[in-house]
Amino acid sequence: MIRALIFDCDGTLADNEPVHFRAFNEALHPEGINLSLAEYQEVMLPDDAALRGAFALKGRPLDDAKLGALVESKRQAYRKSLGAGVAPVPGVAEFVRQASQSYLLAVASGAWADEVGPILENLGVAGCFRVLVTKEDCPVGKPDPAPFLRALEKLNASAPAPEPPLTARDCLVFEDTPAGIVAARAAGMRSVGLTTTFSGDRLKDADLVAQNYRALDLRRMTAFFDRRAR
Repeated sequence: MIRALIFDCDGTLADNEPVHFRAFNEALHPEGINLSLAEYQEVMLPDDAALRGAFALKGRPLDDAKLGALVESKRQAYRKSLGAGVAPVPGVAEFVRQASQSYLLAVASGAWADEVGPILENLGVAGCFRVLVTKEDCPVGKPDPAPFLRALEKLNASAPAPEPPLTARDCLVFEDTPAGIVAARAAGMRSVGLTTTFSGDRLKDADLVAQNYRALDLRRMTAFFDRRAR
């Protein structure tokens, strides 16, 4: 039975991948690199891995010292853009608030805590999540299952502790990227793919695909997954 919902943040709660895209290109511009949207989608990973991927795409070496400087440059560009606010994925606030009344909620993101926190506050849903997993908690990012497994671990360690303890099969993941869907499956969790960033055919490995939260009825959706689990 579904007992916990675990959400990615960027592109899943907030429709902010275009902001990340612009921030990456702003950081890469002094290096003479400009990513197309298609190229960005190929390296859409946590900042350090994405920057390594961008340099690899262009056949360029990237040492650790330069990587650290570029990560900070990208973070500064992104934080500057956050000042104007971010667009919510349609229906997200209502969906999350409703879900928090019946399920344990977590965020498992490859972004930094100082990026995730303001987004949740801006969306008005920060108090709905029992635990947050960010880059600081789990340096290994998706498609590795580590962020989702860390969220499961933190949910079981939270108070009041879920009884019986949650298992991976009790968790339903919400994601917007193929890497996130792969990570959820590797963690042994079921998933809903949202087509906010990629088309539905790129999210075909998700158990369910939806345009946004307005296309999802919480009771029917969880009943669907509970029936399939029997």
